[in-house]
Amino acid sequence: MFELLGWRMIGEPPTERKYIFVGVPHTSNWDFFYGWLAIQALDLNVKIFAKDVFFIWPIKYVCAFLGVLPVNRRTRTNFVDSVVNQLDQTDQLRFLITPEGTRSYESTLKSGYYHIARKANVPIVIAGPNFAEKTFTIMPSRMPLASFAEDQAQVIEFCRTQHAYHPKNTFQ
Repeated sequence: MFELLGWRMIGEPPTERKYIFVGVPHTSNWDFFYGWLAIQALDLNVKIFAKDVFFIWPIKYVCAFLGVLPVNRRTRTNFVDSVVNQLDQTDQLRFLITPEGTRSYESTLKSGYYHIARKANVPIVIAGPNFAEKTFTIMPSRMPLASFAEDQAQVIEFCRTQHAYHPKNTFQ
């Protein structure tokens, strides 16, 4: 389906059994659609985090089918520690997080992906769609950088190389 829609993949899928996919840019629900198609095309078993407000009947059944897990961002839930615990207790687990945290413009990224990767000692894989070229790019996996500021800068730089569905809503 991914290729039938005229899209192509740039980069190689990660070979690690555990990692955090960092999905950027995230400016539209179309990002999810094409990202999910890319994950399926690569036959990767990736769990995707989304705001828990989507988990209402009947959408919650679609979310479960698609491998989407709810995240409550309204209250502190020890989300990072919970995900780290899940990663520690299994030999294969992959999560996708969109650190922009919203489809609207934000000047910084949410740091959860970074703290999860550091605490669980798992690599980060930056990936995202380019709507102008109909490509989905996957960068080589890498361990978290020394600080969140450095890591965030690298993710933002990648984001700037992609053409978002709504470019004004992300880093340019």
